[in-house]
Amino acid sequence: MIVAMTESLERYLDHLGLERGLSSHSLDSYRNDIEKFRRYLDKSGLDAETLKQAELTSFLDHLRKSGMAPSSIARNLSSIKGYYRFLKRNGETDRNPAESISGPRILRTHPGAMSVEEVFLLLDTAKSAHKKDNGKKRLATRDWALLEFMYGTGARVSEAADTRRDDLYREMGLVRLFGKGKKERVVPMGRTAWDAVKEYLEICRPSISGSKSGDFLFLNNRGGKLSRMGIWKILNKYVKVSGITRKVSPHTLRHSFATHLLAGGADLIAVQELLGHADITTTEIYTHLDKDFLITEHREFHPREKW
Repeated sequence: MIVAMTESLERYLDHLGLERGLSSHSLDSYRNDIEKFRRYLDKSGLDAETLKQAELTSFLDHLRKSGMAPSSIARNLSSIKGYYRFLKRNGETDRNPAESISGPRILRTHPGAMSVEEVFLLLDTAKSAHKKDNGKKRLATRDWALLEFMYGTGARVSEAADTRRDDLYREMGLVRLFGKGKKERVVPMGRTAWDAVKEYLEICRPSISGSKSGDFLFLNNRGGKLSRMGIWKILNKYVKVSGITRKVSPHTLRHSFATHLLAGGADLIAVQELLGHADITTTEIYTHLDKDFLITEHREFHPREKW
């Protein structure tokens, strides 16, 4: 049975602040979201422990009717999902009524993001170059691994440049990144990226490593640490070869990583964690209204526009 929500909320916030290192601003957002949810339950005579999915959906509908923006509704839902996950892990409940709710239909895009098709074209171009590369240093293998790594982890360009071999946890499928202020986070990386990195470590890196290499993962052709500018040049090379005409930077891959996760239904808070954002509002820039959703809502609810 869930104990009083005021008590469990404080413990949840302690968890977010102490174990996940969220900012005070983010904690205030979580507090406000859960308190809003608690007040609705009290007013409606509902219990958090026995709450049904349909009743939670009614709460989200209540937020929509009150004029709340869909991106804010999505954040409220993320807060509630996280709260129930916390309670479930602690054995205070065995259910999460929010688990399978996707919230309002939102087109998660970012003006700097590439489409999935563009990213795949870029990565496939690098992979093709890797397959054709029979040179002594096999630098195309490094390039393919680098691009797969950046899209696979959402790493900033500085994080990719600073990654060391010791930061790879292949058995667990995880990579350790050091973000702004040397704040550490551990993120998963998919099989395709791991395959590319594995080939690079076996085929290319041994041929270019030297006394200046240290343990850095990505090296330049002289065996030193690959610089941020070097990463820019590699990316631009494959953007041109692939025929992509838009302006693309290393941060574009990071934007695309977040956008594509959210478009696929990933939880906003989970993406915040993967990106290493201290503040949830920074992650919310990736949530924008789907025009089709706007049209549907307008046609359904405007008194002069019944279809």
